[in-house]
Amino acid sequence: MNGFRQFLARFMAGRRGMDELGGALYLLGLILWVISLFAGGIFSVLPLVLWGYSIFRSLSRNINARARENEWFLAKFGPLRKKASQAYVRFKNRRIYLYYRCPQCKSWLKLPRNIGEKKVTCSHCGATFVKKA
Repeated sequence: MNGFRQFLARFMAGRRGMDELGGALYLLGLILWVISLFAGGIFSVLPLVLWGYSIFRSLSRNINARARENEWFLAKFGPLRKKASQAYVRFKNRRIYLYYRCPQCKSWLKLPRNIGEKKVTCSHCGATFVKKA
């Protein structure tokens, strides 16, 4: 077992491994594979291509090129990922807090439930308004 661990360590030397873009490609391939179980057609080949490219990216020794590709991906999809994460937190805490949008800057504000009418001051823009919680 120790010999295999050393072989794997030598093999992965100079390689980056899985990053955010590789993980997203793998997940997209998995979703398309499930769709292909019902639809077939191009959806049966596309997951294999995505998985192959994800493995290629993981095992590539051209770290600079893979880092540029990952930075591009994070620049394009990072804000979407952040919004999805915040939506998940709001959903998870929906029984404890009520969430409101600021009328001026549209940022999310939260108030504890069952506190009655409350004067709220936005921490981002300083706008004040009255909300019932």
